[in-house]
Amino acid sequence: MRTSAALLCALIIAGGTIALSQPGPADHRTPPPERGRRDFIDKLGLSDKQKADIASLRTEMEKSMVGIHAKITLARIDMKALAAADSPDKSSIEGKLKEINDLQFQAKKESVDHLFAVYALLTPEQRKTFQKQMMARLSGGGMGRRWQGSHRDMSDNRAPD
Repeated sequence: MRTSAALLCALIIAGGTIALSQPGPADHRTPPPERGRRDFIDKLGLSDKQKADIASLRTEMEKSMVGIHAKITLARIDMKALAAADSPDKSSIEGKLKEINDLQFQAKKESVDHLFAVYALLTPEQRKTFQKQMMARLSGGGMGRRWQGSHRDMSDNRAPD
């Protein structure tokens, strides 16, 4: 009986984690990332050199993220297999959960590192505008909702509709 309860708990945790880790429906208030990013870059008034430097930083970040996301996908597949086993091993499933969590943290850290690298390229005036945007991104909806708030005026502090 105790083993059955532990097994049921492990399966619920694994299933819940898998379900929660999947992307949700698109938020209709969030602009397409590319358009939102262009709008924001226009607001910053970047020089051609700044634009080129930021594009280079972005390319490197995107390359890094592809590897991280691939590892996350593989770990999720492994976790499904662990949970589907005839005799699921709780510690193996927990280990896989930790691996996925660590990879997700690594992806978020990579994103924050990118923001600070971009910030270092800006003038003091551009940094003020950028900082407002960074605050919206980091506190407004999590790291998954990139450039949140860029579809409305940067000085508008109202909650989204």
